[in-house]
Amino acid sequence: MKMLGIEKRFVNAPGHARAVARAAQELLAQIEVHPGWRYLDVGCGVGSAARAIAESHDLDVTGVDIDPEQIATANAGTPRPNLRYVTMNATALQFGEAEFDVVASSMATHHIRRWEAALGEMVRVLRPGGYLLYVDLMFPEWLARVGRLLVPVMGFPSKKQLDRFASQTGLAPVFQSRSALELHSIYRKAG
Repeated sequence: MKMLGIEKRFVNAPGHARAVARAAQELLAQIEVHPGWRYLDVGCGVGSAARAIAESHDLDVTGVDIDPEQIATANAGTPRPNLRYVTMNATALQFGEAEFDVVASSMATHHIRRWEAALGEMVRVLRPGGYLLYVDLMFPEWLARVGRLLVPVMGFPSKKQLDRFASQTGLAPVFQSRSALELHSIYRKAG
């Protein structure tokens, strides 16, 4: 689902963009990264986090977002040989299986009604032994149920659902940090 204009104004604000990039850097710092690894940022928006990763690491970085306007803004930045942005739906990633060493998604899945399908795609394109870096709003189960009834176009992941999904798809938690409604996680894919 594309964000509304008011959401874009908030999400694309320089301060918020820096915070998202900083959170991506902090999660990536929790794992041993190897030069040349392929890194995918799903729901990259205007590409702030993907750009920060490409500038600070010797990684091949791809950012994808469903909104062509966000991708156009991302592509308007200074080109880098190790960075590209592509318009793509997170529930139907146009990559082969196990193409990426790290797949990241920050504050995106709550915008996706079929968030489990999007996460399934992220796991599919992640190589065995690779890492999923995941940050999003995490609702209590009761609130997630109410949210799905009231706003069916949005995704309302809950910690219980995410834990079940991880277990079913062979993702082992490596790191988790939680605030009131936000979860920062690193999972490693079995393999």
